[in-house]
Amino acid sequence: MKITEIRTHLLAIPLRERYHWAIGAPEGFNAVLVEVHTDNGIVGYGDALGTRSAVAAEATIRSVEALLIGEDPFRVECLLGRFYHSGAWSNQRRFANQSFAGIEMALWDICGKALGQPVYNLLGGKMRDTIHWFGFLQGGDPQALAEDARQHVARGFDLLYMKIGQGAERDLAAVRAVREAVGDGPRLRVDPNEAWDRHTAVTMIRQLEPFNLDWVEQPLPAGDIAGAADLRRQVSVPLALDQALFTDAEVLEAVRRDACDVVVIGFHETGGLLPLKKAAVIAAAGSLNINRHGCLGETGISTLAALQVLATIPNLSDGNQVMHQLCADDVLVDGLLDIEGGTTVVPDRPGLGIEINWDHVERFEKLFEQVGQYPM
Repeated sequence: MKITEIRTHLLAIPLRERYHWAIGAPEGFNAVLVEVHTDNGIVGYGDALGTRSAVAAEATIRSVEALLIGEDPFRVECLLGRFYHSGAWSNQRRFANQSFAGIEMALWDICGKALGQPVYNLLGGKMRDTIHWFGFLQGGDPQALAEDARQHVARGFDLLYMKIGQGAERDLAAVRAVREAVGDGPRLRVDPNEAWDRHTAVTMIRQLEPFNLDWVEQPLPAGDIAGAADLRRQVSVPLALDQALFTDAEVLEAVRRDACDVVVIGFHETGGLLPLKKAAVIAAAGSLNINRHGCLGETGISTLAALQVLATIPNLSDGNQVMHQLCADDVLVDGLLDIEGGTTVVPDRPGLGIEINWDHVERFEKLFEQVGQYPM
């Protein structure tokens, strides 16, 4: 079996409502749907992040197309290595990984389909049958967030997550409103998305301590791993690192510095499902769990891929992140994903279990032609 063709689709996908976080409040996001075709008719699917620039993500994929054509799709690790060592991408991993992950997902999808096996059986087999998600709260003000929290709890979510980093007064009011709305039972995580300097982080986390937080995620700028280690010694709330950790070396640095209580990372950061497993091994060597990070720009394709790889990781935390439900519509056919109650059964369909709704894809492609790149 040989790879014969790569096809890409630039998509603009509206959100159900504006996505409020420290960077802005976009009304939609962009993604790149990736198809990898083979000479025996098997097609693998993946999605690449296009939130910064879908056009640039697609161009990144096209830059390695010649390295794929005619190759065996089972040589996943070899092909990924070529992307970095045959071009100039080795020093641009933070961007390149988010594009190449779409190809890597599609290769695993092909391999699973060719063998008639779910991808988890190609990655070491299942450690668990279900994946646990947090309820991702949405809303532009404390009252809206509190109401969304009530609804999530009513739907069975026992762990909630919310964006902060939008001003001290607003942050404190929002966390207070959510905690008062749901009581002390559900666990609550907050994410400032790099919005604070060291002094502000200490001040804010100490003020947030009475709200019984499960952890604070990425309070400092991504490059300040030393600051995260110092912050962790000054506050009692557990600390998670996310944007700070894309590569194996960065996870190792966090372990060496004792900079976090949990590693939040996803396969778009690492460049694929297999690199995510490698990052999990490094975290485990430091007695750290990993928590799956989802990105604005992911479709249900990424959620299906996440189910396959997360099922195989021993040191996986609960309350992982899922993002496709924020879309007004998805690229998948209806009925493939159910996150209600905060858990999803890992599917046993061959490959990643993907079935594309091509009518939706066509609609999102046409929307991209009209609106182009959504601002963040």
